[in-house]
Amino acid sequence: MGATGEVAAVRWPGADQGGAAGSAVVAMIGRPALLVGAAVLAGPAVLGDPLAAAATSSVAFRFADPRIDEASGLAVGVRSPGVVYVQNDSGDSARFFAVDASTGRTVAVCQVPDARNVDWEDLATGPDARRVPSVWLGDIGNNDESRTSITVYRVDEPAVGSGSGASGSGGDLATGRPDVWRLRYPDGPHNAEALFVDPLSHRVYLVTKSLFGRSEVFELPAAPSGPGAATQALSRVGSIDFEFTGTTGGPNLVGQLTATGASMSADGSRLVVRTYTDAYLWPVRGSDVPGALAGKPTRMPLPEQPLGEGIAFGGRGLLIDTEGAGAPVYTVALPAVTELPAVTKQPPAASSSAAARPTPGATTSQPGPVSAGHNGDRSLGWALASCAVVGAALAGWVMRRMSKRH
Repeated sequence: MGATGEVAAVRWPGADQGGAAGSAVVAMIGRPALLVGAAVLAGPAVLGDPLAAAATSSVAFRFADPRIDEASGLAVGVRSPGVVYVQNDSGDSARFFAVDASTGRTVAVCQVPDARNVDWEDLATGPDARRVPSVWLGDIGNNDESRTSITVYRVDEPAVGSGSGASGSGGDLATGRPDVWRLRYPDGPHNAEALFVDPLSHRVYLVTKSLFGRSEVFELPAAPSGPGAATQALSRVGSIDFEFTGTTGGPNLVGQLTATGASMSADGSRLVVRTYTDAYLWPVRGSDVPGALAGKPTRMPLPEQPLGEGIAFGGRGLLIDTEGAGAPVYTVALPAVTELPAVTKQPPAASSSAAARPTPGATTSQPGPVSAGHNGDRSLGWALASCAVVGAALAGWVMRRMSKRH
């Protein structure tokens, strides 16, 4: 996430074609007015969410390595069972950490050659198109939406032992040279902190982050960018509308609306996207991610965390992390109410995959957004919030003018 004060760069609700206007409004209003509008939306109707499922949790381990002080992404080792991978947010070098999942000790520090950490926000593990266990790293953060392009790296997953870091610091190892995706959004810059990989289709997805709750889901091109090639366009495959839930945690109330991490289960049957406070689960059939997102998710309130961003399927539950040196990683039991589809053990046929994705240049109807919160009148809520925010902005402007006169 970087700095917590990122209110100055946001998208206005439902105005993904007018992001600049929304950014200007919020830059003028500032955090207090934004929270006034947020409070309008956080009405008692959220308490009746019929899809919320109580979650039990416990501390799995704590990061023992003081260098892991801004943990963002989280992923479970495939080639290296018993290991989890984590990376720091912006400001770190191009590296990620292999951590013993039972002790929290660092067993290796994985340096990625020919890579740069501008704002690494998430990572994921899974087989690539060659069926080689891989680690994907998303340099996708863009708090002020000033980056016109973003980067995703893929490296072969290293083989590290879960017991090899007795000192807690681990040794350095270099990964192979990464495959690189240089990317741009089709509708202009977005901020994003969530990345996930479908283990069956081997396709990679990003989930954008918006302080107003509308997250867009984009799919990466199948092939990485060639040396010196122009940036490739991402393809939008769906949207998620997060709503206020009343779950405590995060930097402020708006944390209930902002997507900070995502993961897909090893068998491809479940997708999870988290905010600072809650996790949302969708069943997935046949790698049809757009179809899954069109359905209603199951919401899981998460343990209270100050800046919880990472999430991964691990064992029979979820693992979640948060920023801060020595921070705990929780294991969260999956709710029994989650309806799981039949598992597809083989990648879907090409015709099925093609049907789920728009053909470049073709005119297709875009999947509509799915509401991830309660079932209240969202349009009325946004209207009330807009009025509150604009009213607060005008009041603030008047007060500043009056103070200048005195």
